[in-house]
Order: sequence, then C-alpha cells, then structure tokens
Amino acid sequence: MQVETMIFDYMMAVPEIVLLLGACLVLLVGAFSSAQSHWTFGLTQAVLLATLYLCVQPFTGQAIELFNDFYIVDDLSVLAKSSMCAFMMVVVLYSRGYINTHLFPRGEYYALSLFSLLGMMLISSANHLLMVYLGLELLSLSMYALVAMNRDDSVSSEAAIKYFVLGAIASGFLLYGISLIYGLTGTLYLSELSVENEMGLGIIAAVIFVVIGLAFKLGAVPFHMWLPDVYQGAPLPVTLLIASVPKIAGLLLALRLLMDGLQFMHEYWQQSLIVLALLSLVVGNIIAIAQTNLRRMLGYSTIGHVGYILLGLLIGDSTGYSAALFYTLTYALMSSAVFGILLCAERMNYGLENLDDLKGLSKAYPWLAFLMLLLMFSMAGIPMTVGFYAKLNILQALVADGGIGLAIVAVVSSVIGAFYYLRVIKLMYFEEGEAIQREVMPTVHISVLSIHSLSVVGLFLFPQVLIVLCRQAIG
Repeated sequence: MQVETMIFDYMMAVPEIVLLLGACLVLLVGAFSSAQSHWTFGLTQAVLLATLYLCVQPFTGQAIELFNDFYIVDDLSVLAKSSMCAFMMVVVLYSRGYINTHLFPRGEYYALSLFSLLGMMLISSANHLLMVYLGLELLSLSMYALVAMNRDDSVSSEAAIKYFVLGAIASGFLLYGISLIYGLTGTLYLSELSVENEMGLGIIAAVIFVVIGLAFKLGAVPFHMWLPDVYQGAPLPVTLLIASVPKIAGLLLALRLLMDGLQFMHEYWQQSLIVLALLSLVVGNIIAIAQTNLRRMLGYSTIGHVGYILLGLLIGDSTGYSAALFYTLTYALMSSAVFGILLCAERMNYGLENLDDLKGLSKAYPWLAFLMLLLMFSMAGIPMTVGFYAKLNILQALVADGGIGLAIVAVVSSVIGAFYYLRVIKLMYFEEGEAIQREVMPTVHISVLSIHSLSVVGLFLFPQVLIVLCRQAIG
C-alpha cells in the first residue's frame, strides 16, 4: 500500500520531474554545443511543451495531497502551472534573437529559466511552509544569476547586487516569520494553520514578517527599491522574464500563505495590505510620470499594477482572490507582449531604450506601433481591451466588500497612470523621429507577437473564458 501511494505521488508530480530532468539536460547540451548551435533553444521549447502538456491533463477538480501532505495538486495549481509554462514558452521565443545576437551563454540562460520555472511550480503546489520557502529560494537564486549574466555591463552588475542583497533581506524576514509561526502553532502545514489559534503579539509579529517578505517579492511600496533598477539594468530577455511569469508565482505565494494558511488572521494582515496597496498605487503611478527611460517607466507602472493585485487580496474572500488572479494573468499577458515588442525592435536595430526613441515608430514600423498602442490602452484600463475588465473586477469586488474609499483611490490612480501610457502613444504617432532605415521584421517573432497582443482585444470580447477558470481555481 505504501509503495502504491509513493508511485501515485510521483505520477502526480511528473510535470516537475520532467522539468527538472529537462533543465539538467539543457545545461549539459549547452556546455558541449557550439555557440552557433540551436539545440538548446529547441530542447528548451520541447521541455516546456512536454511540461505544459502534462500540467493540463484532465483533472478531477478535487485537491490531492502528496508526499505526506507537503504537496498539493488542485485547480489553482493546475491553472498557475499551465499559465506559467505557456508564458515561459513565449518568453524563450522572444529572447532567442537577442541571445543569438549578443552571444549570451545560451545553455545557462535557458537552464536558469527552467530552474526558475521549477521554483514557481513548487510554490504553486506547496502545502507546507518549508516547501514554500524551497520554491521561493530556487526561483530567487535563478533570477539573481540571470540579472547578473551580462558581467561586462556595470549597470547590470549594480542591479544584480542590489537585487541579491535586498532579496536576501526579504527572504530573512519571510523565514523569520515562518519560524515564529512554527514556534507558536507547532506546525508548518498550511492546512493546519487555518484553525483558530490563540491570538497574541507573537502571531501578529509573525504575520507582519510574512507580509514584508511577500511585499518585496511582489515589488510593493516601500519594498520596491529593487524593481525599477532591475527592469532597467538586467538584459532585455531577463527583464521580459521578470516582468511576466514570476508575477503569477508571486500571487500564488500570497494565496498559499494568506488564503490557505493565514486566513484566520485576515483582520490583521488586511490592514497591512491596505497600506501597501495604497502606497503602491500612488507612488508607482506618480513616479512613473517623471521617468524618461522606457524600461524604468514600465517598472514603476508595474508597482501600480501590484497595488491593484493587493486590493483584490485584501478583500479576503473568493471574489477578491479570483479578481486578483484574473488581474495577474492579464497583466502577465500584457507585460510580456510589451517587452516582446522591445525585443522585436532590438532585433531590427531599432533600440527602444528611452521614451524619445519611440518618436516616429508609427512611420518606421506601423504594425509594431499599433500593437504597442493596444497594449498601452489595455494597461491603462481603457475599454475594448482586457485591462478594462481586469480593473473593473477589482473595483466591483472592493465596492461589494464596502471598500468604496479604496475603490476611489484606485480609480484616481488609474487616471494618473493613463497619462504616461497615453504619452507613449503620443510619441509614436504625433512626434517626428529620426529617419530610420527599415529592416524586415522576424516572421515567427512578429507572428506570435501579433496573436499575443491582439488577445487583449479577444479577451475583452470573451472575458468569461478566463474569469470562469479563475473562479473555478479559487473554488
């Protein structure tokens, strides 16, 4: 019986096992293949496709606990893993041209990306605080190495050091919070934390430390210092990765800790999240206006979007959680498409580093400018794009919960954020730029990017497809 249980556990964890073996194989192939070899790219995509296929296999809809209840497979983990694998495939595709041109160590980049995805998948299925921490550290260490990959660039090295130091401090806060929780409750299982325990200063302090760790990983104010620097200093493919897939993992980290583990402490961590959400909305959107570097502006806009995600989390019920999940998935969709455009322009020697570089883009590459216009509209939450529904779901959940004041602040912040998004459109369509010699856009890249970007309109027309999945995942 015990052997049968062990076999069943390993069968349910096949996606993670395949991903781990695939990452090791990619690393080995990259070490022994030439610089011109395309084996690592093809092998990485094959590993991701196999993992995605295994993740989306028919599921019973019931939560299954594995490995002595350390690991859980449920609708939420299945949706998160499938989404992360799909986004990672797109990230790898967009990154290929940049890596080939800049002679990056391909094997290391692809292998570290796969290891980071493995860490995210561990977080998604964690039912134990040690498993949460293990997945988080695997993700974080992979990201530190990816940000520092361009060793000859001083800006990149500075961003990596800042990211590593602040990340280590945040991990310390989270680990200390976990140790307090274990000392006070006597368990590390998330499902067992949900029972009522005697409230005291100790458990409140533990919750505060956990929230601080979460705030750093999400990039919420005032624990956001690393995010704009990393967006600007990291190699462009790494920025693309950080801006998309880990956002889903960050939300799953919050849901596992707050929804599955510390729901009984909702009235305490809700107050902390209100402060973090308001600061993120206001500070992120206002400071983004003053930025001249495009990637840094997108970094501060990310902080504003994190504020919206926190607004959904602080509600503390299934409506708020599903709204936050929907917002996170749509934001990952939009953000990865925007950086996909930047990488496409980079491949055509049309660097979009500063906002002024956008001038005249509509004349040089009208289709690329149109896709950017759609994405800016969606990020601003303008109707006819899915970003509108993402913000509307959060606001409706807030109003239904009685948070009318928070909803008003969110709307005002969104209006402020629309300024710098519309400024991007103004620069592309109404400002004259230097005469740039047109180059042919990469066919596969622009084809995938077009479908990717146009999906923000498709999801506006049929939002229930994703909304139902999110509500079913939360349960």
